[in-house]
Parts: sequence; structure tokens; C-alpha cells
Amino acid sequence: MKKIINAIRDFIYSITDYGLIVTVIVVMAVILVWRFDLLFSKGINKDRIEDLPLISEVPVEKDPEEEEDPTKEEVPEVEIPSGLMATVSIPQGSFPLQIGEILLNNNLIESKEEFLTRCVELDLDTRLQSGTFDIEVGTPLDDIIKILANAY
Repeated sequence: MKKIINAIRDFIYSITDYGLIVTVIVVMAVILVWRFDLLFSKGINKDRIEDLPLISEVPVEKDPEEEEDPTKEEVPEVEIPSGLMATVSIPQGSFPLQIGEILLNNNLIESKEEFLTRCVELDLDTRLQSGTFDIEVGTPLDDIIKILANAY
């Protein structure tokens, strides 16, 4: 009798295991079909982009009178502080994206993306402080970031 009960118990355990496996496979198949249907939907009408005109580069002829001086070095543009002070108030808990928006609105930076990239490069993106700062318009980006991070 005990052998029969053990055989039935083993059979039920096996059926349960196989049932769970089949259920998981069916659920995964339904999810994949549902997501692929959204991804590869044939019911979406897509407008064809008209052929764009080809852009050809026109060679620019150099003026023979303007000869390049090999000793002349190109000087990169450096922002010169203008003497105008901007008072910037950074609220408590502001993220770097919000700080970049505030600086952009106060004409202290030219691009939020450049500000965020430079913060990460200087490893100061997590050290930016809240508070009120007086920053001179035209201050270089690195200096602005260091002022806001109290890295000076």
C-alpha cells in the first residue's frame, strides 16, 4: 500500500512540475507575441520621406594674397568676465539638470548639455550645492562648476 501511495505522490509532483513549466512557457509566449505585435504592427501607416536633394560641397578657393603664416597660432576663444554679476539661487535638492536650466536662464552658460557633461568630467556632479551665489557673467564654465561645488 505504501508503494502505491508513494507512486501516486511522485506522479502528482511530476504533473505539478510539468504543469508549472508549461504555464511559464505559455505566459512567456503570450507576452512575446503581445510585445512583438506592438513592435511590428502592420496597421501603422507610415509616410514615406521624400527623396532629399544631394548636398555637394563647393570647394572654396583661397585668396593667393592671404598666405597662411606657419608661425601664427590659433588662439582659442576665452570668455572674458564682463563685470556684470548675476545672483543665482539654487533651491535645496536641485538636480544638476535643474541647476543647468537655472544657469542657462541667467545667461551664465551656453548649453545645459555642456554643463552636465563638464560636471561629470570634473567629477563634481554630485557635489553641487544649493544656496545663493554671485557669479560674474562671462566666467568660464569650469569656474562656475567649482563655485557651485565649493571646490575653491
